[in-house]
Amino acid sequence: MYRFLLRPSWVLLHVTVVATIVLMINLGLWQFDRYHERLDFNEIVSARIEAQPQDLNELLLEIETGTKTANEAEWLNVFTSGEYLDEQTVNAVNRSQGGFSGVDPLTPMRIAGGNQLVLVNRGFIAQSAQNQESAPAPVGTVEILGRVRVSEVRKTGGLSDPADGVLKEVINIDLNRLGQQIQDLNTEIFIEVLKSNPADSMLLVPIADPILSSGSHLSYTAQWFIFSVFVAAGWVVVVRRKLKSS
Repeated sequence: MYRFLLRPSWVLLHVTVVATIVLMINLGLWQFDRYHERLDFNEIVSARIEAQPQDLNELLLEIETGTKTANEAEWLNVFTSGEYLDEQTVNAVNRSQGGFSGVDPLTPMRIAGGNQLVLVNRGFIAQSAQNQESAPAPVGTVEILGRVRVSEVRKTGGLSDPADGVLKEVINIDLNRLGQQIQDLNTEIFIEVLKSNPADSMLLVPIADPILSSGSHLSYTAQWFIFSVFVAAGWVVVVRRKLKSS
């Protein structure tokens, strides 16, 4: 009665069904792992954002001595003071915030009391007002409270910046690349401004806080498991129809 199940065409069907179910279950488990990774990330970022601000000089020393890595420092709040080198400002383009496209002006700051430079993302300027000259950096000693970020890398399939020449616009905030044209810029981190004293241009909007959502990973997990059940049920239906027609 069931001997037809051993025919080559049916064996191929069995193998295909089993392989498909295994694949879908593994994809579901992968999405479930991604879900927990996202939860862990959210917890870490939330804790760092809520931590008390740290002196930037102290943090840079910790990174330099290996006490803390740049990734471990990301999202921490820091405070520092120094003078902007506005003539070396570079715009990070193709940025979006609040439903608007625009640019982020990146200006190196010479930290007070030394020659160390740190790159500062001063905020977001909407497309309608993205002329660099319309938002010059404050002059003189500036005190900032900011958030630590690490050097960006090109996303898969994304655009890359020219490897040579002096850039006035960049796609990625790549500190190694910008260090080629900004002398003494050798840190592994840059700063997103939260507060500035004196205040920066009114055209600038502070960079938005990260969105700490769990994403769609859990729903994708359920979908892959449901799909695997459908495939198994489909195999049962096909076999039963064959038995009825025999």
